[in-house]
Amino acid sequence: MKKKILALAVSGGLAAAPMGAMAAPEIYGLIDIGLESYTDSDGVGDQIFQGLNSVAGNSDDRDFGLSNGLQSRIGVRGSEELGVADLTASYNMEFSVDVLNEDGGTASGDLGTRLGWVALGSDWGKIKVGSQWQALYEFGGWNTHRTDVHGYGSYYYTTGNLSNSLAFGFRQDSAISYEYGSAWGHSDPIAAQITLGIGEGQNSVGTDYYDGTGTNGVIADNSATVENQEGISSLQAAIQYSFAESVSVNAVFATEFNDYDQGTYEDAVVDNANIDYQYTLSDAQSAAQAANAEPKLYNVGARWSVTDALELSANYTNVDLDNGGDDSVDSIAVASFMDFGNGLSGHLGVAQASDDRNTVADLDLNVYGYIKQALSDRTDIRLELETADYDDSVDSDGNAVSGGTATVALVALQHNF
Repeated sequence: MKKKILALAVSGGLAAAPMGAMAAPEIYGLIDIGLESYTDSDGVGDQIFQGLNSVAGNSDDRDFGLSNGLQSRIGVRGSEELGVADLTASYNMEFSVDVLNEDGGTASGDLGTRLGWVALGSDWGKIKVGSQWQALYEFGGWNTHRTDVHGYGSYYYTTGNLSNSLAFGFRQDSAISYEYGSAWGHSDPIAAQITLGIGEGQNSVGTDYYDGTGTNGVIADNSATVENQEGISSLQAAIQYSFAESVSVNAVFATEFNDYDQGTYEDAVVDNANIDYQYTLSDAQSAAQAANAEPKLYNVGARWSVTDALELSANYTNVDLDNGGDDSVDSIAVASFMDFGNGLSGHLGVAQASDDRNTVADLDLNVYGYIKQALSDRTDIRLELETADYDDSVDSDGNAVSGGTATVALVALQHNF
């Protein structure tokens, strides 16, 4: 029913447009469902994201579960030559569909937005506005992380320290970008992108506190919403140089701009002897400091197509946390991509990551990859594997920081249309 509604909406909108202004739309999508097994008796696999888009998640206690971790999707895209200053208009709307849940793509039963942008471009490049892929992934993460669902442990370890839609380094909400050339492959000698995040950032502060007396038991209502006052909330800049149509080197810089009112945090302070949990002035000041941190990410990487059937790559990421302690998080990964012929391909990567904070376990070893067999031009089956081994350590207070090993395996069938 939803597909019919979408088709009618698209066809109706096009029918209403003047024929001379009509852009040819392309409807596309994919369905991807896998059977996933997860082992994590130590409870350490925060960067694996097992059970993503499953009906009830997945855990070490469960034998296995079905996963829609890649996000089955449907989209429409197109472009139009305007006949003015050699400009071309283009657009893309892409929606995730939770195919394992009969209620639809989100908790409310609606489709979930993955991409939604409109652009103007010419030989000088393209200006794009809306929800779009981050330069951080296109010029950075894609060097060494190309599995469909699992295989991003070290990438998440670093990029997860960013906030809002920058976190975890894939797509970005509410952005304006300028791009020149393409970072995919080695075809463009120079590719570059600058992206501004616009108007992101909102935190909830405080809550209602109860002691069982008073009106409905409420003795303090200190909840509030504090917004980032910066109009430009983030910046990404990326560049790639390719030569001999086989080697590419690239770099990415990303940072946030945060301005949250500390007074709003302090207004949420609760100091009442009848309340067991106290939200003190010190708590408020620490929360405001964390919200106003402006982490900076630096990424450098390279890819080498040794032959048509083998590519080798490396990627290094460092995040300056701006947390007042001069702490940073970094990761390094090396990977290979192989085409064995007859539709059989593979990917193998090895990475590690560390955090200066002694309350966070280092990721000593992250091994990941897939083997994929194409069944046709549109359908394939694959096996994904990832393991993450975290180091045991002791923090400055003498408390143990638990390490351990988490492992995930996924067998999935994918059809594109």
